[in-house]
Amino acid sequence: MITAAVLALAGCGTKTAPSAASWHASGSGSAPAAEQAGGDPITHPIVGGAGSTGGAKPAAGTSASASASASTSAPASAPASASASASASASTQPPSDGILHTTGSAAVALTFDDGPGPDTPKILEMLRAQGIKATFCLIGVNVQEYPQYVQAIVKDGHTLCNHTWKHDESLGKKSADTIRADLQKTNDEIHKAVPDAQIKYFRHPGGNFTPLAVQIAAELGMKSLGWNVDPSDWNVKKWSGQQMTNHIVSNVRNNTKPGAIVLSHDGGGDRSCTVAAYKTLLPELKSKFTLIAMPV
Repeated sequence: MITAAVLALAGCGTKTAPSAASWHASGSGSAPAAEQAGGDPITHPIVGGAGSTGGAKPAAGTSASASASASTSAPASAPASASASASASASTQPPSDGILHTTGSAAVALTFDDGPGPDTPKILEMLRAQGIKATFCLIGVNVQEYPQYVQAIVKDGHTLCNHTWKHDESLGKKSADTIRADLQKTNDEIHKAVPDAQIKYFRHPGGNFTPLAVQIAAELGMKSLGWNVDPSDWNVKKWSGQQMTNHIVSNVRNNTKPGAIVLSHDGGGDRSCTVAAYKTLLPELKSKFTLIAMPV
């Protein structure tokens, strides 16, 4: 089990994020990327086919279920062409591995992991200003520390996702009872902050899904949420400062295609580079795609 006490803060700049665990450390930055936690390298799979480089399209036959279909209303500012093409590309077939690899339509979903944290309010402010809804994958111990940010996420109409209690990347390899207890504890902590909120998604840390973890999440009423665009904003040992900001912008700009699920981070360390990148990216993405929160 990874604990906050043994993890160093991951920073973009020089500031320190108070009491926020760094769940993501160094990696190769290539596709597939490598991810470390507590010093042990763990494969960070590119879920769905499009990696952090190269701009590959989502793998065929791995579209999301109809619950993320084009019936999701497009914001008034969304391009009409994106809204129209959404219904044409939506799939009614569930993914064979039980993991959502795309939105199931032409719409694009922005997802933010490892929060809440000190940078979460900045992400929320930008999303609010652009009228964009997103999905936040929450760490239980961070929910415990920042319940007010979870309340703000829900107040703004974003979707919640369970990202385990302490970002245990090997959780899926443990016993069914251990997996279930971890996910239930995380949901219970979220509901302390937002009692009536729905938690319809589960994202395994590192993307290390196992059939057992996917099954247990489903038993708890959660769909397993993958991604297919990974700008590696967690990889602060490879990029930092303006270089990191430029990398995030370039990666998301070049790799986001219709149906994409984009992985980024609002917690787990200093995410000021992610904040800076999305100041540029949000209006660009909004002009090109219908942006949605994963539907509940």
